[in-house]
Amino acid sequence: MLFVFWLFLTPPKQSSLTLAGERVQFAADFTPRFTQMQMKKSAEATRAGLAKLAKTPHGKKLLAFFNRPEYEIRVTEDLNEEAAGRAPQPGIATFMAVHDRGKVKVYDLILNPAFFSLPKGMQPLLNAPATPADMMAVAWAGEMLHIYFYALGINLPHHPRPDFQDQWRDLAEELGMGLVKHNDDVP
Repeated sequence: MLFVFWLFLTPPKQSSLTLAGERVQFAADFTPRFTQMQMKKSAEATRAGLAKLAKTPHGKKLLAFFNRPEYEIRVTEDLNEEAAGRAPQPGIATFMAVHDRGKVKVYDLILNPAFFSLPKGMQPLLNAPATPADMMAVAWAGEMLHIYFYALGINLPHHPRPDFQDQWRDLAEELGMGLVKHNDDVP
């Protein structure tokens, strides 16, 4: 299924993820260790969402997969983004280099930590995001999954692929948010 190859679950000491212009570091248990700059220049929900993803088995495997110098994932926050997250498809040069370990492949991951708000008086659904951190965990998971497919040389669209949907369901379940769908019909 997901990541059934060479992966060792060794946490990235200094990962491929950059947040607030600095690489995110991880402890041995995959807990992210944020710098002062990252704490100052990123939302608490963004950081908490990454921490939630990093605690799941599939989240650890995603982070371990990208724990190679050939990858850089630039994470930015954009409060004007129309969704909780987005991972734009990279250019043709990146796809052409997927099997060249000597070339750095750069991917963008855009998050909107202000995307989630529960209307006043409304109770969150069971197995769905209840907080901004939950929504960011879902966004991290979905967009990292897209980037994983890009890294394998698989361009868009991903949503209709059964392997994408199977892996998405596993990630959502591990996050405790199995009701969340990841497809083109969901805004």
